[in-house]
Amino acid sequence: MKIIRKEEDVSNKESTFSKKKKQKKNPWGKKERFVIIGILFLTAFSSAILAISARSWKLPGFPKLKAPSFEFEKTYVYEKDIIKKSDENIEKIKEIFKKETNKLSGVYAFEVVLLDTNVVFGVNEQTKLQAASLIKLPVMALLYEKAQTGSLDLDYTYTLKNSDKKAGSGSLYSKPEGTKITYRNLAQLMGKESDNTAFAIAVDILGEEEIESFIKRVGMYETSLSENTTTPYDIGIFFKKLWSGDILNHQYKEELLNSLTDTIYEDYLPKGIPEEIDVSHKYGRELHVLNDAGIVRSEPPFVLVLMSEGIVESEAEKIFPILSRKLYQEITSLYKI
Repeated sequence: MKIIRKEEDVSNKESTFSKKKKQKKNPWGKKERFVIIGILFLTAFSSAILAISARSWKLPGFPKLKAPSFEFEKTYVYEKDIIKKSDENIEKIKEIFKKETNKLSGVYAFEVVLLDTNVVFGVNEQTKLQAASLIKLPVMALLYEKAQTGSLDLDYTYTLKNSDKKAGSGSLYSKPEGTKITYRNLAQLMGKESDNTAFAIAVDILGEEEIESFIKRVGMYETSLSENTTTPYDIGIFFKKLWSGDILNHQYKEELLNSLTDTIYEDYLPKGIPEEIDVSHKYGRELHVLNDAGIVRSEPPFVLVLMSEGIVESEAEKIFPILSRKLYQEITSLYKI
């Protein structure tokens, strides 16, 4: 009798298991299908966005697309052990800048690139603003690049014509017609004096189309010679690539940087930096515009870009040295944390 009960128990269990197996639900219900479809849609959408953004938001045969309005944090921290900091330290620098400029007229922007690292941050750094004489930077670099490739002789002598002269900054405007000047002198005058006549001659020599092509080749995608516009981000890219040797070899890089050091315009960005530290920078201004940007050659070095537009000149002239001093103090403190 005991053996019979065991067989019945086994039989009952097998029967129960068989019923449960037949009643097992299909795992692909409506809820699961919606989840899978959603994942596939997001994957396809992300791939499309990445593909378009990789072309700087341009598609063949279509006008340039506007990037999505959402924006990711543009602070990048990588492997360098020398940078031991937290996001809070960078946010503090941004807040200092905002506190000093929010009470002023116009738009103020800055960009910082810690050279020899991939740390980049700023405020309004993607905003397109009037470049003023910052647009001379790629023109100077292209002169040196052509010399580097052997397609241009920096010692070639050019003869000044009255039709070359452009009023504004620089001493070449006051020189008599027939004055002899080398291409190298043109580059140096654009740096030391932000000379407008030297700039105009250089543009004629190089050609606007080639300059625009060079600007994009450097990676300054929001910069335009014809519109005289740029962003702090683009200027930061220029100085980072110049410093790293991606634009010019060591000889021509140093020659360009030397032309940007101890200029006749030292009252803005350089004024807030300790005197013993060289600042290779480019100053520029127009009506209601003041810009100053360059490499602070401290140890370690960094790029600092200060730009403004729609400003009251007297306010900007006072705030620029204050900004450079405060930003210098906070930036150098990042290396000490």
